[in-house]
Amino acid sequence: MPIIKSKKITKTYYTEEVETPVLHGLDFEINEGEFVAIMGPSGSGKSTLLHILGFLDDQTSGTYLFNGKKINDYTGAEIAHIRNKEMGFVFQAFNLLPRTTVYDNVKLPLVYSDYPEKQWDEMIIEAVKAVGLEHRMDFETAQLSGGEKQRVAIARALVTNPRVIFADEPTGNLDSKSGKKIIEILQSLNKKNKHTIILITHESETAKCAERIIHIKDGLIDSDRKVKNRKDANHGYHK
Repeated sequence: MPIIKSKKITKTYYTEEVETPVLHGLDFEINEGEFVAIMGPSGSGKSTLLHILGFLDDQTSGTYLFNGKKINDYTGAEIAHIRNKEMGFVFQAFNLLPRTTVYDNVKLPLVYSDYPEKQWDEMIIEAVKAVGLEHRMDFETAQLSGGEKQRVAIARALVTNPRVIFADEPTGNLDSKSGKKIIEILQSLNKKNKHTIILITHESETAKCAERIIHIKDGLIDSDRKVKNRKDANHGYHK
């Protein structure tokens, strides 16, 4: 059964009686354990779609099912629980707490979770180790490079062991070496830990690191295809 299913999803923004349609009826499924890139130029609607899939915004019409259940059938408390425990988010701008250590940034989702506090330390250490930053555990974010900040953001997304990780342009602010490391980590999480990865990008080389590319243009799915010659971050990834 697909973990994510979109049926004719549309999104229109309304401001002062002005209608701005962004998505025009999207149909697709994403199975658990897939690594999918949603690709398209700026303004194509890909980030809007991510916000809908991540329960950060509502569709205007159509049906969105997460884990076989319509989003409209979830209670507010259930949506908050899923967003906290079953979904992780990584954004281009990192969205880390300033003047705060790596440890405390990664801890943040646990503060709002129902995990017992006695488990937090082990979970934080495991997440930070997964991105190779255990030697930076007590560093403040201002002391980190851009690539390291994004790795902290991934650790924070990972700490509750979510089923789905949404990554919105995670290499957009990084140099090629740092971008390669981020893709390497996402591929590893997908292969070894079986996390479903949904990557938003406008870069074709980055998209080719996924197993499948959904290309969006002008709010419509232009193509949906498997990646034939998938790029491994360790071999041939160039941002």
